[in-house]
Amino acid sequence: MKNVAFALAAAVLAGSFVPAAAAERVDAGVLVCNAGASIGMLVESKQELTCTFTPADNSPVQKYSGTIKNIGLELGVTGGGVMTWGVLALTKSVAPGALAGPYAGVTGDVALGIGVGANVLVGSDQSVALNPVSVSGNVGASLALGVGGLHLRYVP
Repeated sequence: MKNVAFALAAAVLAGSFVPAAAAERVDAGVLVCNAGASIGMLVESKQELTCTFTPADNSPVQKYSGTIKNIGLELGVTGGGVMTWGVLALTKSVAPGALAGPYAGVTGDVALGIGVGANVLVGSDQSVALNPVSVSGNVGASLALGVGGLHLRYVP
């Protein structure tokens, strides 16, 4: 019960500070990630991702692999899905590999059938924010609430 209360408090706090930080950033492109199936447990779940970043400045597409992790309450089994984030950065031009690294945020998701959840994530140096555009797929039944993290690795 304490984990649920903590996760709810964290979600409220995250909602209050992420948009203000994102206001100083510009639209740098779109990151689309395909996620594999996952089995959620009480404390932790993770999914492997394959991602494609399409820059807004029409520079070449960048490939990334990654892992998204939820820590908190998660119960259920879900199939794979597609997550799309708007990439907000300090400049419109993003160098190849610049999205690599850790991101943190607060997540909330309730799924029954096709799931929809929000995953706002901010890079460790605060220069890049990933703002959820859409989540599709995640066929199954699941409840997730907790602190989330994403780690992206550049694939040259």
